[in-house]
Parts: sequence; structure tokens; C-alpha cells
Amino acid sequence: RRYTSEVMSSVWSRIEPLLARVRKPARYIGCEDGAVSPQHDRAKVAWLLAYPDVYEVGLPNQGLQILYEILNERPDAVAERTYAPWVDLEALMRERDIPLFSVDTHRSADEFDVLAFNVSAELVYTNVLNMIDLAGVEVRSAHRRVDDPLVVIGGHCAFNPEPLADYVDLVVLGEGEEVIGEITEVVRDWKASGRTPGIREGVLRELSRVPGVYVPSMYDVEYDGPALRAVTPRFADVPATVSKRTIADLSAWPYPRRPLAPLTEVVHDRLAVEVFRGCTRGCRFCQAGMITRPVRERPAEQVRTMITNGLRATGYDEVSLTSLSTADFSGIEDVTNSLSGCGTTISLPSLRVDAFTVGLADQVSGGRRSGLTFAPEAGSWRLRQVINKLITEEDLYGAVESAFSQGWHRTKRSEEHTSELQSHSFISYAVFCLKKK
Repeated sequence: RRYTSEVMSSVWSRIEPLLARVRKPARYIGCEDGAVSPQHDRAKVAWLLAYPDVYEVGLPNQGLQILYEILNERPDAVAERTYAPWVDLEALMRERDIPLFSVDTHRSADEFDVLAFNVSAELVYTNVLNMIDLAGVEVRSAHRRVDDPLVVIGGHCAFNPEPLADYVDLVVLGEGEEVIGEITEVVRDWKASGRTPGIREGVLRELSRVPGVYVPSMYDVEYDGPALRAVTPRFADVPATVSKRTIADLSAWPYPRRPLAPLTEVVHDRLAVEVFRGCTRGCRFCQAGMITRPVRERPAEQVRTMITNGLRATGYDEVSLTSLSTADFSGIEDVTNSLSGCGTTISLPSLRVDAFTVGLADQVSGGRRSGLTFAPEAGSWRLRQVINKLITEEDLYGAVESAFSQGWHRTKRSEEHTSELQSHSFISYAVFCLKKK
């Protein structure tokens, strides 16, 4: 294993002959523009950042790209990436006893110090377990050896960690830009100690004292049937409550600076620039809006710089300005105005109808944007009040009129969620779209 060898090994010679037998071999070769050339060293903490879904879904994920850059900028860390192999390659890997590997250098996953998963949805829980097993690591954390990687989860679904508590060593609650450095320092000192038997529990206990880190093995958990009754620390120096980590100043973290440009088509095949985090709306169905509070904006100038540099680095001609409600960004018209006339397609996801203005419609229509989508969320004012989505019919018609005034002249209704008040004109539909002539 890794700790008796000076050089980490690559499984590329075993993977390459299989690529002709699978769909989309480009999923597994790496070599993207923006990827780093990892420089491993025994004194560095080796992170394998894993997205528990296929490459096309995981590659555009900004959270993974941000941590990938931050870790590789540190002198005491190195990071690579991995994604869930599709079933065709996984079957061949299991048949030939080939472990999960990184796409950057094709090193075996069990040779890394930390195996860290971005868990964005409950549906990937089983993928997490499958990838741990495919990595050759014990699935249950209680059975792991001292030289097994530390298995970490983070992301929105980490806020309810108990479904995966028996399978992970630690959970990061909240935003990772700062906490990954603190985890790295603890693991770095652990590596330097030689990982003697019994020290794994010691390093987990030390990690439990890092703000924002929950270590399940440091707590006793009581259930009343399926309901959670109590979570009690096993030691006096282990915190009773774990608070989420929040980046106070988003402008201090202008990542990713080198966005990854894939060699094959991915689900969001465009440059993505985050304009702010959080949301003040308080919609009752929105997990992300609750856990990413408070609102923190990037300066408009920084957004423009990230767009300019990102387009130059990737070759994309489309940029998506991402947030939970992009039209609420105070600098949105300033940014879109700077892009108008330059041939760049502007994508504005998560448009709220009560924040969409004639001025914004004018700026978006100046690019090559083909359509707008609005989500009223419910077909009646009563239902919108129930879910705290306080959008009036005047807001809905006002957004349509703003778009119409700038050249969108066709509407398309969605067939989703149309069970209540279908006679309420097109507003009764959950989503309506506008297309330009």
C-alpha cells in the first residue's frame, strides 16, 4: 500500500485497453483545459475530490472545481478528481479488480489520504457507498484500517448527515473554502506522525474540534424508532453542537480562476460565474435558500473580470450567471450591459418574475439569448402564500410585458404541476417560457 511505497501508482495501463469497449471513453481520460498537473509528495496531503455521479454531471460542478483549485494552490496539499464510472466501465473494473481512480493521473483511490464527496442530492447516497467500495475501502467506517483514506462528505445534503453516518469519517457542514485548509493541516500532522496503530481515532477526535466538522464516531446517537432522539458527544472536548461554516467575504474567493473546459459534452456546457450566495426570500420549500444564508454578493467588477478571464481560458461563448435568484443581484444590469454587443450568450437561471425589469430584458435581448423561463411555482395566490412564494399576478404579467417589450413574442406552457386551477389562464401553469421571434 501507499505507506510502504515512495511512488503512487497509476492504473492507466489497465484502464486504457478497456476504453474501446465503453460508451464515452472521454469521461475517464482527464486532460481538460484548466486541469492541473498534480505534484505528489509524501509531505503533502493528497485529496481525491469525488462527485458521485457521471462525469457529464459532475464536471461542471462549481463546488468541486473551487476546492480543486484552492487545494492545489497550497504547498502542503495536492488534489485530483474522480467521478462515478458508468455501469459499462464499472462492470469491467470489478471483473478485473481495478479500483476507482482519479481522472487526472489515474491513481488508485485508496492511495489518497482523503476521499471527499460532494453530496448534492439524496439520490446519490447509494453512489457514494458504491464508489467507496469500488475504491477498495471498507464501506463502514468502523471497519477501516489506519492506512485507509479518510472519507468525507460535504454539500447541501451533508446538513442531514445521519443517513450516511455509519459510512463516513467526517462531515463538513457549510462552505468549504476555509475549512479544507484546516482539515489539511490536521491530516498533514497525522501523516508526519507515521500513522501508528490507534492514531486514526486520535486524528478523528482532533478533526471533530475543527469548526464545521462533524465526526460521527465521536458521538453516541439515540433513536426512538426511526426518529432521532439525541446526539451526545463521547468526550468532553468534542463540541455538543456543530455550526455550519460560512464565508463572510465572497469577493476574497474569486474561484474558479481556471475553469475546466471538458473534452466531451457535459450537462452545463458553458462558463458559470457565481454572482452571489444566499437568498432573502424564505420560500418554505427551498433547502438551498435556508442553508446558504446570509446573502453575500460579489462586486460587479469582480464578476466582469471572472467572465472575461473565464471566456478567454475556456473558449466558451456563453456565460451563466449563477445564484439562487440572479435577477436580485444588485449589479446585474451593470454586468449584462458590459456583455451586450460582444457576441456572448447570457444565461440567467433562476429568474424571479418580481425582479425582472424592462432594463434587464433589454440587456439580455442584446445577446444571443434564445429564451426566458419563469417559475410562478403555484397556480393560485393562496398556494403561493402557503409556500411563502409571494408573487402576485401583477408581478407575473409585469414580467411578461417587460419581455414582450424587448422582442419575446411567444409563450410556451409546461405540462408540469398543472393539477390545480388549470382554468386560471397560463399563470395556472408552474412554468411558462418566452421565445423570441
